[in-house]
This record gives sequence, structure tokens and C-alpha cells, in this order.
Amino acid sequence: MSRQYLNLNSGAWKQLRRNWRLSPTPDLLWQTFVPGSLFSTLTALQSATSKEQMERASLKDSIVVLGYWRSGTTLLHELLCLDDRYCFPTTHACMNPHHFMMTEASVLARDSPAAQRPMDEMEVRPGSPQEDEFALLSLGARSPYEALITPGHLSEALRVADPADLSEAENRRWRSVFLSFLKGVSIRGASRPVILKSPTHGFRVSTLRELLPDARYILIVRDPWTNFESVVRMWRRMFETYAFGAIPPDDAIREAVLADRPRFEAKLAGGTAGLPGNRFAVLKYEAMVADPVGSIEGLYRCLELGDFGTVRGRIAAETARRSEYRARSHRPSGVWPERIASAWMDVFVHYGYDIS
Repeated sequence: MSRQYLNLNSGAWKQLRRNWRLSPTPDLLWQTFVPGSLFSTLTALQSATSKEQMERASLKDSIVVLGYWRSGTTLLHELLCLDDRYCFPTTHACMNPHHFMMTEASVLARDSPAAQRPMDEMEVRPGSPQEDEFALLSLGARSPYEALITPGHLSEALRVADPADLSEAENRRWRSVFLSFLKGVSIRGASRPVILKSPTHGFRVSTLRELLPDARYILIVRDPWTNFESVVRMWRRMFETYAFGAIPPDDAIREAVLADRPRFEAKLAGGTAGLPGNRFAVLKYEAMVADPVGSIEGLYRCLELGDFGTVRGRIAAETARRSEYRARSHRPSGVWPERIASAWMDVFVHYGYDIS
């Protein structure tokens, strides 16, 4: 698989080189000073032309989809986004955050062919709901997705997910980039409430609660046995697509994932503590797949999201269209089942999954 380039601006590339002590190779220098500089210029132009709109943007009643990687966050996000009372960051916006407010309308008006996600062959179009984390990375906010470019630093990159763990300057930068991008999405969505999704948000709910004080949160969980190898495969395929450095062996990726999940759960528990029942709901992936319409209707009722009847038919039609898709399911082998059972014991118990 040939490598693709993420659309980082020059500041983001410089930050990557500085933080991970990357050698200034011709490829890195080209990305920094040619496309990176262009993206920085477009960012400044977009900011200047949308300043008054940004000041009036509303971020009320946002919904944030949480869940560890490969837990079904994408499917849940896409089903929720069928409700046109809400808006969402599109793939075009997340991959082109420097100019999407100026270019998205014309791009979405074209009938662009679907692409496939590297990790699971799911269809993605410019107008598909997407993870805002790609936008944050491209605009120079610290992100675990820095590991996509420097895979040898996966373990360390996963530790920069929570802005509260960053330096004061990096924390301020993260908040500024996040709010600016989100306001742009809201403006493009005619001030409708925004539905966000990114596995990384589970690490930073405490920060999100400060920035989006009335947001609702939906956590989706999946059988850890199936989840583990799926996450390892995801990182490997993403590395094959975007990495500049050498790709670590699968067991090194497994070590990083094994250590990361308990930290994710600790951050998530701390961030969601005290949220009332109408602002935080948990959904099992297996339940959603078995009864997608009933599962989403339950979320609407629990979180008081409005009349479900207006979107029921769209969700039923979309799930029928996807009915032939089957998620890959591989259990770990060798020494890993014993290690997972030990390190992730609390995950199995907390969410009610069989550890045997």
C-alpha cells in the first residue's frame, strides 16, 4: 500500500519534528514548507473571512460519541448523523480543516466516488461523518494521531490525548484549535447542534465538559476479546498508509494497546463521573448490531434527543443497506489471551463481558 499524506499545516509539521526529534528528510522538509505553508496560509484566510460568523457560532446541545478504538463508534456516529436536526464534521472538513468553510459546499455538490477506510474497507465519502481528531492534528493541536506519522512513538503519542496532561501552552493551543474547528462545523451546519465522534475524546471528557458544558455523551463498548486484535490491525493499517518511520512489529503494537486501555478507562471514568442520566448513556456494540433501530431509539429516550419518529425510517433503511457487512472478528492467540485477561480484567468486569 502506498503512503498517503495527511494535510498538516507547517506549524503541525514543525511541532512533530521538534517533539519526536525527527530527522529533516527531504520529504519532511517538503511537507513542512510547501503544502504545509499553503495550508497555513489558507487557515489564516479562512479565519479572517469567517471572524464575525465565528463570534456568533453556537455549540449548545452537542453530542459526543465515545468509545475505545474499533468499538463501533463509526457505525453509531453515522446512524446518529442521519438525524438532520443535527450537523457533524464531514470527511472533507476533517481532512481539510484549513479551508473547508470556503470549499465544502462545492465539494459536496459533486458526486465524488467513495473511498475505503484502510482498516476495514468501510465506505467513506467527502460528506461522510468523520473523526474531528484528524482536523486537530492537521491544525497543530497535540494528538495521539501523531503516531500515524511516527509509529515508533505509539506508546508515547497515546499519552498526549488529554489536554490536561500537556504543558500550559499546548493545553491552550488544543482548546483554541478544537473550539475554532467546532465553530466552523456549526456555521457550516446552520447552527444545528454538532455530533462529534473520536475514540480520543474518551481520554479528555473532563476538558470537553468545560468547553461544552451542556453536551451529552454516548459510550459504546465491545467485547474486549474481539476489540484487542481489531485495534492492533487498525494501527498497523494506518501506519502502512501514513507513516514516515519504520513500522513496529505487531507485538510492539500489542504492548502499546495492552497498556493503553486501562489508562483510557481511568480517564473516561474520571471525566464522566457525576454526569446525570440524561447526559451520559452506555451502549453495547453487540446490542446495536442485533437491534440498531431499538438501540438508537433507547438513546433518544434516555438522553432526551427529541422525537425519534422523524428519523426511525432513515435508520431502518440505512441498517438494511448495511446488512451484508460483517465486521472482522479475530481473537488473540499465543501468550496474549492470558495477558489481556490480567491487564484488562476490570474492563471485562465493568462492562459485563465473559473473560473466559
